[in-house]
Amino acid sequence: MKPSRSLRHTLGLLLLLILVAVPATTSGATTVRTFSASAYLAERATPLAAPPVTIGASAVIHFGAAPPYGRAGIQGTAGVLQGTTVVLPSCTGACTDRYSSATGAALGAGNYAERVIFTVTQPRNTGPAVGFDLEIAVHLTTGWVVGTGYLSTGVSTGAATATVTLRIYVNLGTAAPTVEGVEVVVNECHSTTGCP
Repeated sequence: MKPSRSLRHTLGLLLLLILVAVPATTSGATTVRTFSASAYLAERATPLAAPPVTIGASAVIHFGAAPPYGRAGIQGTAGVLQGTTVVLPSCTGACTDRYSSATGAALGAGNYAERVIFTVTQPRNTGPAVGFDLEIAVHLTTGWVVGTGYLSTGVSTGAATATVTLRIYVNLGTAAPTVEGVEVVVNECHSTTGCP
């Protein structure tokens, strides 16, 4: 006995709904992302040892007035992640220091910035300082903003190690941003005066 026309129509509709609701098994396993070219891309075939730096929290900050933060080093002319370091002030136990990124516009009144907090361990006064660079890539709904920094740990003024709470700010402009993600990379440099 043949099913009725209305039953065949209902079964066909049901099959169509199942095909729409259940995607093919080969359809969604791979995500491909395309990134625009960046002048800050750096590749190291043999990475150096990890610097004495720990990456902490990040947040968007709005400045009512221009903050008096200096630059986190000087970007080099090679167009990659390299530059001249700035030395963190020596501490006796624990201290805090703030810098705007070495690249990008200066922080102005009314600007928004991505603040990333790092913990830097300074060696005791008999130990060697360590140079390091950092790259902060902020993914906004409007694209990417990248800030870099080139620093040296300096050394503790006391007989023990010291801890510097380091705050780095990347300028996001005057429009309120929507941040989708923040990627941070920290590398040890070959010297305390320049990176890499």
